[in-house]
Amino acid sequence: MSTLRRRILVAASLVSLLLATLEIGTPVAAAPNITYQLYGNRNSGWGFTNNSLTTPGPPIEVVVGDNLTLNLTSLDGRSHNWYIDYNNNSVVDANETGSSSPTFRTGARLWNFTVSNRTGTFPYRSRFNGDGNMWGNITVLGSRGEPALTNLVLIGGVAIALVGVLAIAALAYRRRRVPPAPPPE
Repeated sequence: MSTLRRRILVAASLVSLLLATLEIGTPVAAAPNITYQLYGNRNSGWGFTNNSLTTPGPPIEVVVGDNLTLNLTSLDGRSHNWYIDYNNNSVVDANETGSSSPTFRTGARLWNFTVSNRTGTFPYRSRFNGDGNMWGNITVLGSRGEPALTNLVLIGGVAIALVGVLAIAALAYRRRRVPPAPPPE
Protein backbone atom coordinates (compact mmCIF):
# COMPACT_ATOMS: atom_id res chain seq x y z
CA MET A 1 0.00 0.00 0.00
CA SER A 2 1.43 3.38 -0.95
CA THR A 3 2.25 5.99 1.68
CA LEU A 4 -0.41 8.34 0.33
CA ARG A 5 -3.14 5.73 0.56
CA ARG A 6 -2.02 4.76 4.05
CA ARG A 7 -2.18 8.42 5.15
CA ILE A 8 -5.62 8.89 3.64
CA LEU A 9 -6.83 5.71 5.39
CA VAL A 10 -5.47 6.93 8.73
CA ALA A 11 -7.03 10.39 8.20
CA ALA A 12 -10.42 8.88 7.29
CA SER A 13 -10.27 6.62 10.36
CA LEU A 14 -9.54 9.59 12.62
CA VAL A 15 -12.40 11.58 11.13
CA SER A 16 -14.76 8.62 11.60
CA LEU A 17 -13.73 8.28 15.24
CA LEU A 18 -14.21 12.00 15.86
CA LEU A 19 -17.64 12.00 14.23
CA ALA A 20 -18.62 8.96 16.29
CA THR A 21 -18.04 11.01 19.45
CA LEU A 22 -20.95 13.20 18.43
CA GLU A 23 -23.26 10.24 18.94
CA ILE A 24 -21.88 9.59 22.43
CA GLY A 25 -23.42 12.59 24.13
CA THR A 26 -24.22 13.33 27.68
CA PRO A 27 -27.35 11.45 28.74
CA VAL A 28 -30.44 13.60 28.91
CA ALA A 29 -31.14 14.58 32.48
CA ALA A 30 -34.57 14.14 33.96
CA ALA A 31 -36.75 17.23 33.89
CA PRO A 32 -36.08 19.32 36.96
CA ASN A 33 -38.67 19.81 39.63
CA ILE A 34 -39.19 23.55 39.99
CA THR A 35 -41.15 25.01 42.88
CA TYR A 36 -42.50 28.54 43.30
CA GLN A 37 -44.29 29.95 46.32
CA LEU A 38 -46.93 32.41 45.11
CA TYR A 39 -49.13 34.59 47.27
CA GLY A 40 -52.19 36.22 45.75
CA ASN A 41 -54.51 39.09 46.61
CA ARG A 42 -57.31 40.43 44.42
CA ASN A 43 -56.24 44.06 44.95
CA SER A 44 -52.44 43.70 45.10
CA GLY A 45 -51.62 40.93 42.60
CA TRP A 46 -49.11 38.08 42.95
CA GLY A 47 -45.83 37.84 44.84
CA PHE A 48 -43.15 35.37 45.91
CA THR A 49 -43.63 36.53 49.51
CA ASN A 50 -46.70 37.75 51.37
CA ASN A 51 -45.40 41.34 51.41
CA SER A 52 -44.03 41.57 47.84
CA LEU A 53 -47.30 41.52 45.89
CA THR A 54 -47.25 43.43 42.60
CA THR A 55 -49.13 43.79 39.36
CA PRO A 56 -47.77 42.35 37.18
CA GLY A 57 -46.68 39.53 39.44
CA PRO A 58 -43.14 38.21 39.52
CA PRO A 59 -41.78 36.69 36.30
CA ILE A 60 -41.55 32.90 36.16
CA GLU A 61 -39.19 31.04 33.83
CA VAL A 62 -39.45 27.33 33.05
CA VAL A 63 -38.43 24.89 30.32
CA VAL A 64 -40.71 22.59 28.33
CA GLY A 65 -41.04 19.34 30.24
CA ASP A 66 -40.23 20.78 33.68
CA ASN A 67 -42.33 19.57 36.60
CA LEU A 68 -43.64 22.84 38.00
CA THR A 69 -44.98 22.88 41.54
CA LEU A 70 -46.82 25.95 42.76
CA ASN A 71 -47.51 26.55 46.43
CA LEU A 72 -50.45 28.93 46.10
CA THR A 73 -51.75 31.02 49.01
CA SER A 74 -54.71 33.41 49.06
CA LEU A 75 -54.02 36.39 51.32
CA ASP A 76 -57.47 37.99 51.03
CA GLY A 77 -59.60 34.95 51.90
CA ARG A 78 -61.23 34.93 48.45
CA SER A 79 -61.30 32.09 45.94
CA HIS A 80 -58.55 32.20 43.31
CA ASN A 81 -56.82 29.88 40.91
CA TRP A 82 -53.73 30.06 38.70
CA TYR A 83 -53.54 29.34 34.98
CA ILE A 84 -51.46 30.11 31.89
CA ASP A 85 -53.49 32.24 29.48
CA TYR A 86 -51.86 31.13 26.22
CA ASN A 87 -54.06 33.32 24.00
CA ASN A 88 -54.26 36.26 26.46
CA ASN A 89 -58.06 36.44 26.45
CA SER A 90 -58.49 36.32 30.27
CA VAL A 91 -60.59 33.12 30.05
CA VAL A 92 -59.58 29.53 30.79
CA ASP A 93 -60.05 27.89 27.39
CA ALA A 94 -60.19 24.15 26.74
CA ASN A 95 -56.53 24.06 25.66
CA GLU A 96 -55.48 25.82 28.89
CA THR A 97 -57.10 23.49 31.42
CA GLY A 98 -53.91 21.40 31.78
CA SER A 99 -52.17 24.45 33.19
CA SER A 100 -55.04 25.57 35.43
CA SER A 101 -54.87 24.97 39.18
CA PRO A 102 -57.77 23.95 41.36
CA THR A 103 -59.45 26.74 43.30
CA PHE A 104 -57.74 27.82 46.53
CA ARG A 105 -59.13 30.14 49.20
CA THR A 106 -57.44 29.88 52.56
CA GLY A 107 -54.10 28.43 53.49
CA ALA A 108 -51.73 27.01 50.92
CA ARG A 109 -52.71 24.91 47.93
CA LEU A 110 -49.95 22.73 46.48
CA TRP A 111 -50.39 22.11 42.76
CA ASN A 112 -48.05 20.69 40.14
CA PHE A 113 -48.07 20.01 36.42
CA THR A 114 -45.67 19.31 33.57
CA VAL A 115 -44.93 22.35 31.41
CA SER A 116 -46.38 21.86 27.91
CA ASN A 117 -44.46 22.18 24.67
CA ARG A 118 -45.62 25.72 23.91
CA THR A 119 -42.70 28.12 24.03
CA GLY A 120 -42.89 31.86 24.51
CA THR A 121 -43.96 34.36 27.13
CA PHE A 122 -47.56 34.13 28.30
CA PRO A 123 -49.60 35.78 31.04
CA TYR A 124 -50.54 33.79 34.10
CA ARG A 125 -53.74 34.82 35.85
CA SER A 126 -56.49 33.99 38.31
CA ARG A 127 -59.78 33.28 36.52
CA PHE A 128 -62.32 34.73 38.95
CA ASN A 129 -64.19 38.01 38.33
CA GLY A 130 -62.51 40.84 40.14
CA ASP A 131 -59.06 39.20 39.96
CA GLY A 132 -57.90 41.57 37.20
CA ASN A 133 -54.80 42.62 39.17
CA MET A 134 -53.72 39.00 39.59
CA TRP A 135 -51.54 38.43 36.54
CA GLY A 136 -47.86 38.12 35.66
CA ASN A 137 -45.72 36.59 32.93
CA ILE A 138 -44.37 33.08 32.56
CA THR A 139 -41.67 32.38 29.98
CA VAL A 140 -41.50 28.83 28.63
CA LEU A 141 -38.15 28.03 27.03
CA GLY A 142 -37.55 25.20 24.58
CA SER A 143 -34.38 23.97 26.29
CA ARG A 144 -31.74 24.83 28.84
CA GLY A 145 -28.63 26.58 27.52
CA GLU A 146 -25.93 24.41 29.09
CA PRO A 147 -26.05 21.37 26.77
CA ALA A 148 -26.04 23.56 23.66
CA LEU A 149 -22.70 25.13 24.67
CA THR A 150 -21.16 21.71 25.23
CA ASN A 151 -22.32 20.55 21.79
CA LEU A 152 -20.92 23.68 20.13
CA VAL A 153 -17.48 23.10 21.68
CA LEU A 154 -17.56 19.46 20.57
CA ILE A 155 -18.65 20.35 17.04
CA GLY A 156 -15.99 23.07 16.86
CA GLY A 157 -13.30 20.59 17.93
CA VAL A 158 -14.43 18.09 15.32
CA ALA A 159 -14.43 20.79 12.63
CA ILE A 160 -10.87 21.86 13.52
CA ALA A 161 -9.68 18.23 13.50
CA LEU A 162 -11.38 17.65 10.15
CA VAL A 163 -9.71 20.70 8.62
CA GLY A 164 -6.33 19.51 9.96
CA VAL A 165 -6.77 16.03 8.54
CA LEU A 166 -7.84 17.38 5.17
CA ALA A 167 -4.84 19.75 5.11
CA ILE A 168 -2.46 16.86 5.79
CA ALA A 169 -4.11 14.77 3.09
CA ALA A 170 -3.87 17.64 0.58
CA LEU A 171 -0.19 18.19 1.37
CA ALA A 172 0.51 14.49 1.02
CA TYR A 173 -1.27 14.38 -2.32
CA ARG A 174 0.54 17.43 -3.72
CA ARG A 175 3.96 16.35 -2.49
CA ARG A 176 6.36 15.58 -5.27
CA ARG A 177 6.96 11.97 -5.92
CA VAL A 178 10.53 10.92 -6.36
CA PRO A 179 10.75 8.13 -8.84
CA PRO A 180 12.35 5.00 -7.44
CA ALA A 181 15.94 4.39 -8.36
CA PRO A 182 16.41 1.92 -11.19
CA PRO A 183 17.54 -1.53 -10.14
CA PRO A 184 21.28 -2.15 -10.40
CA GLU A 185 22.34 -3.94 -13.47
